[in-house]
Amino acid sequence: MSQDYSGEIVATVHLNLEALRLAYKTTCDALRNWPGGDPLEQQFLAESKDQLFRCLLEQSFEMEAG
Repeated sequence: MSQDYSGEIVATVHLNLEALRLAYKTTCDALRNWPGGDPLEQQFLAESKDQLFRCLLEQSFEMEAG
């Protein structure tokens, strides 16, 4: 773990492609079935979904290029 420029603690997670796909799927499911409550949770899920999708796109690009 480390701290980013704002002083927040940041963790790095290493996932294989299968785990990355599963993380994206379960995040999509959680967002789609979000029961309501704290809007920050919904925002976190939406941002996580976008970040995971970007990771999947990057992996697809690297696999085609490599």
